[in-house]
Amino acid sequence: MPQKTDITLNKDQQEAVQYNSGHLLVLAGAGSGKTRVLTAKIARIIDTGLAKPWQILAMTFTNKAAGEMRERIYKQLNDDTIRLRMGTFHSICAWILRREARALGFPENFSIYDGDDQKTLIRRILKTAELPMKITPGAIKGYISNSKNDLITVEEALSSASTPYQESLAIVYRDYDKELQKCGAFDFDDLLTQVLIALRQNSDTGKHYKNMFTRILVDEYQDTNRVQNEILKEFTGENTVVTVVGDDDQSIYGWRGARVENILQFPQEYPDAKTVRLETNYRSTGNILHAASSLVKHNRSRHGKTLRPILGPGEKVQVRQTVTPDDEAHFILSTARDLNSDGTPWNEIAVLFRTNAQSRPLETMCRRMRIPYEVVGTIRFFERAEIKDIVSYLRVIVNPADAGSFRRVLNKPTRGVGAKGQLNFFHWSDQNGTDVVTTLEKSGSVPGIAKRAQTVLETLGRNMRSCMDGVNAGDTASDIVDRVLDFTGLLDLYGTGEVADETRLENIRELRSYAAEYDGRNPEGGLPGFLAEQSLLSSSDSYSGDEKLVLMTLHSAKGLEFDCVFVSGLEEGMLPYIRPQEYSPKDVEEERRLLYVGMTRARKRLFLTWCTNRPRPGSFPIGPSRFLAEVADDESYDTHMPRIPAQKPSAAAVDAPAQSASTYTRGNLVKHPRYGKGVVISAKRRGSEWELKINFGFDEPKTLLTGYVPIPVLKEKAQRSDLE
Repeated sequence: MPQKTDITLNKDQQEAVQYNSGHLLVLAGAGSGKTRVLTAKIARIIDTGLAKPWQILAMTFTNKAAGEMRERIYKQLNDDTIRLRMGTFHSICAWILRREARALGFPENFSIYDGDDQKTLIRRILKTAELPMKITPGAIKGYISNSKNDLITVEEALSSASTPYQESLAIVYRDYDKELQKCGAFDFDDLLTQVLIALRQNSDTGKHYKNMFTRILVDEYQDTNRVQNEILKEFTGENTVVTVVGDDDQSIYGWRGARVENILQFPQEYPDAKTVRLETNYRSTGNILHAASSLVKHNRSRHGKTLRPILGPGEKVQVRQTVTPDDEAHFILSTARDLNSDGTPWNEIAVLFRTNAQSRPLETMCRRMRIPYEVVGTIRFFERAEIKDIVSYLRVIVNPADAGSFRRVLNKPTRGVGAKGQLNFFHWSDQNGTDVVTTLEKSGSVPGIAKRAQTVLETLGRNMRSCMDGVNAGDTASDIVDRVLDFTGLLDLYGTGEVADETRLENIRELRSYAAEYDGRNPEGGLPGFLAEQSLLSSSDSYSGDEKLVLMTLHSAKGLEFDCVFVSGLEEGMLPYIRPQEYSPKDVEEERRLLYVGMTRARKRLFLTWCTNRPRPGSFPIGPSRFLAEVADDESYDTHMPRIPAQKPSAAAVDAPAQSASTYTRGNLVKHPRYGKGVVISAKRRGSEWELKINFGFDEPKTLLTGYVPIPVLKEKAQRSDLE
């Protein structure tokens, strides 16, 4: 007799819910109702007595998802007193560590260090560590996290280090773990790895948890990493039945350790497992599904599946070619406004993009067109810390009396001015009635600031004064931005190679592009005009209600759905977002899955846009994304441009540097359009650009990136007479 929990399920869903003869892989295509299946299966297990609630373990990827599933189960069973062990991998492991910490040499009430705590600890270690070479906190943090997720111990890291760089990383890894132990603390990676160690090293502990759960269910299995998959195996005893639910076509977190191989290899690792495919899509129209499926079928590493829509064919997917990001934003938002006028609520329209920096022209255009919007999953462009820092410098250059803006950046990047020194700086400025820049120039007279810091501040003051003179002389906004980036060292601050810092650099480059675009529109505006426009665009206007257009990255959109979706920026190098040194077929497959996730967020309408001239420092436009050719299909696809040929550029062609023929070495004679001739002191690659330290004959050498302006090589080896 069918159970009450099966009533609203289709045939495939019922099969997944009712199967109890062994392990189960549920391949849940986009919009196929996987959460309904998971909650119904747990409710049925309890309802039919297959397991007691406390014998069930359900692992999700967000606490929010766990809470929603728990509420659904309570509602289906009409009982909110059921004791369920349900949560994220990290929360489940933290619960186990509280029980097993003493056996691992940690206090029961251990601390959990977040990312900021980790960096603080690493910086403290770096102050005293004797290392073969200098390394940044960001590089170390990433190395330690990757090592733990790959189950590489400190001893293995030390023994396998073959270069001074690797040895330095391994030494800090060792000291970092010692300090954690001393502090009685775990970091987030430890929550997983230490549980795995406890389960494997102590046979009694391992046996206890293998016998604890008879039913284990894992959501979003395609996003598990190696350690999480190993923990699942350790939880699985002889009498344990494992159900994993996921979609290999939606595995988009490889950059943070997720392994799509886990879901692909599940049938081999659990040989008796049954596979059930959920292929009925309740979300999208036929044309949207057809286009998305035609894209993702180009991936080789996947389980085959065919999504069947319950809705009609709907409108064709539209592709629009534009010239610039502003043109693209105008098309998207004009179309969105028309849709809204025809009855589509603003919060049912989403604009998706690959990188955070792409929100800037969209936000700007929303302001101009007075469209209510919300940036979801990230901070608004002009509210991002790195952008606010640069804008603070620019404000002081235009208005040196703006002490409030300068308070933000007096010691950023670090200039050796402590909290007391900063108080003394502004107190002296107030007492003497001098503006910020004048006070900087006279820092040698300010008491309570270290001599070395005084010298650094005086140099900063001279640079700021030079920019003020440039503003008065009519220099462009983009020129002043370049000079601020040069003398502040903000680019170096974020040059760690860490993913978060790469994003910050991308945002800084977008600000510079925006300044150049402003200069083109307003040749006479200069920096004051640019700041005036920027301040109006970033003001916090209040909108009534929550009905706002949604702007978000493709990663943030996972799990959501909207009536209308625009996916912007479909150009090679942007989507797929790949760099030459990172290029591999595996990278491209994940990028393809990312676009697939974005496309399948749409219920009724889907637009794909790209532009022929998106400014990207250090890169040149190389045309539409190869994915557009893979999406193209005459039955579901409506294009406003010539048919797109398939493009598969070589690794070297992807995101190639604008000066592809130029390489730099120490001793080159180069020429900068503003600073003139100079000699390269040092040169190193940074992604698709070169970072050059150049002696132009000034007091100090300048550090420049080649992506902003051309810096041609005049001679391979400079002579003394060349600079005379």
